[in-house]
Amino acid sequence: MRSAAAFCVLLGALALQAQPAAPHLIAPGVWFLLGDGLKGYSNTTVIEMQDYLIVVDANYPARARELIAIVKQLSPKPVRYVFDTHAHGDHSYGNSLWTAAGATTLAYAGILAEMDRYEPARWQAAEAKREDVRSLHQNNVERPLKTFTKSPYVLEDATRKVEFLYLGWGHTQADGYVWLPRERLLCTGDGAVNGPRNKLWDANLTNWPRVLAKAMRLQPRFVLPGHGEAGGVEILNGQRRFLLDLYGAVNAQVQAGKPLGEITVHLPARDRSWVPKDLAWDIEATYMEITDHQPAGAIPHAWK
Repeated sequence: MRSAAAFCVLLGALALQAQPAAPHLIAPGVWFLLGDGLKGYSNTTVIEMQDYLIVVDANYPARARELIAIVKQLSPKPVRYVFDTHAHGDHSYGNSLWTAAGATTLAYAGILAEMDRYEPARWQAAEAKREDVRSLHQNNVERPLKTFTKSPYVLEDATRKVEFLYLGWGHTQADGYVWLPRERLLCTGDGAVNGPRNKLWDANLTNWPRVLAKAMRLQPRFVLPGHGEAGGVEILNGQRRFLLDLYGAVNAQVQAGKPLGEITVHLPARDRSWVPKDLAWDIEATYMEITDHQPAGAIPHAWK
């Protein structure tokens, strides 16, 4: 039987594990907050300007509420902009909470077509599973209030320059990146994730590695992904290699005449950080792109 002291230590350890990760200061006035994967949350970056703040990714509603409180502890400045890196719910479904708090939601213009294509069906599916989405009593995701078509879209003041980039169809048709040239810091959304957290069904798997090559040419010092720990350019490189290796392995078997049900993939050890326990959905998305001769995201599909 464990002693009372040991039991107290165990409870303390569990309590610490239950606490959300503290904001990590990446550079002066730039904080990175890890999302709770068990709750479906994405990561968040907060960027301090001279008179206001920029938040990267609105997140799910419950996390948006948490973030609104957390950000006030980081800086007394108001959140002026919240940038949606793409249309997926864990990055955009909190939009209306941020605008109600006084912020302007911002995204690359292609996000509107993405939302119009998939919503409100995905919103309704999320409502069935998530109390925080139901609690908003909305019938659809709120669209970003401001969009841009010319890349980069630049916000700059005496303290910092921030560039919002569109590099092409990768993870989704409307992926946005945030680049801080002076700090050499890149926020990728799900254009690059750190770990086995890819969703490929809205992707252009042929073009995605090219997009990542463009991002790598920026030579970032810091890479802040949509999911997983922050790091450096190795995140971009690892994500790119995984996609190339996956596509190559599936394509080789397609060319050999194998149907989807007979395709098995064993990726190189260098990909192990990006390989999920079950590759079936990734293989299927890749197979569909190859055999349909169009991006996986252009083929009608259910969210998986």
